[in-house]
Amino acid sequence: MKHWSRREFMTLAGGLALATALPGPSSAVAGVQEVLGRFFSPPKRVTPAITPNEEFYVTSYRTPPSVRVNQWSLTVKGLVRKPLNLAYPDLLARPTVKRIVTLECIGNTVGGEFISTAEWEGIPLQALLEEAGLSEGAFDVVFRAADGYSDSIRLEQALAGDVLVAHQMNGVSLPEGHGFPARIIVPGVYGMKSVQWLTEIELVAEDYHGYYQKKGWSDEAVIKTMSRIDLPVLGDTIRTGDYVIQGLAFAGTRGIHKVEVSTDGGDRWQPAQLAPPLSPFAWRFWSYQWEIPAPGSYTLLVRATDGEGKVQTADERPPAPDGASGLFEISVRVKS
Repeated sequence: MKHWSRREFMTLAGGLALATALPGPSSAVAGVQEVLGRFFSPPKRVTPAITPNEEFYVTSYRTPPSVRVNQWSLTVKGLVRKPLNLAYPDLLARPTVKRIVTLECIGNTVGGEFISTAEWEGIPLQALLEEAGLSEGAFDVVFRAADGYSDSIRLEQALAGDVLVAHQMNGVSLPEGHGFPARIIVPGVYGMKSVQWLTEIELVAEDYHGYYQKKGWSDEAVIKTMSRIDLPVLGDTIRTGDYVIQGLAFAGTRGIHKVEVSTDGGDRWQPAQLAPPLSPFAWRFWSYQWEIPAPGSYTLLVRATDGEGKVQTADERPPAPDGASGLFEISVRVKS
């Protein structure tokens, strides 16, 4: 997969508070800021709970298109009784919902940077499909984009109520690089299913394979449980005493039940403290109070248990074909 990164591990004040640069934050986002601000002491380098638009990871299989909104429309067709053709004002006129959803690229490495979280606003896909009226025999819902990209999800997933046709991101219209004028947001699966620059939704009778499926990547694309240490960072030198290890974990719509940290290379594991969840569809932050016994070199690892009770696997696998797996590990030095 081709990547353009706009995100680095950042130096921000305010702990896990939300970025104040977000334009027009909703009350939900403000509430997250308040809760997480109480939960964590502010470190020097931290991942914000909500990723600013300009730092949200960017992926595309080719150069992102530039869409002229006055020439754009969204078509709902295929196995429906009443096809729809919505211009941009039609989309904006419909009732919307807001959801905080984490997206992760299927090409992300273990603990990698191609994972971000935003508050998305748009129309539930279920509402559009019900407005169009479902015909018998529909199996997949196909999403097509202005740049020729396509992917699909099962009809059952499309009707679950959590998939959005989003036209806002963190309180503003979708940026051009994130799918303007509209995109799909599918919680629980890798980002390739959340098709950007959306122009067409089609219900079909067969199992549709999109661009990446034809290249051998997963069709289901269910997100694997991941966890990451953000503080300290690789190569840090810290002092003896108490140190708060911090990071995040994510398991798609399964949620995070537990996070454990090892400071001795994986021989022993200790439970971390979990921050309140941002939403059922988002990453979760954690912290661990490490009482450092003595100066020296230490290997730190983290693992998460998802909401179904399944522990993150230590089996190391590359991203292809269905997402990377393994445990995030760093080495640090401690001096007196």
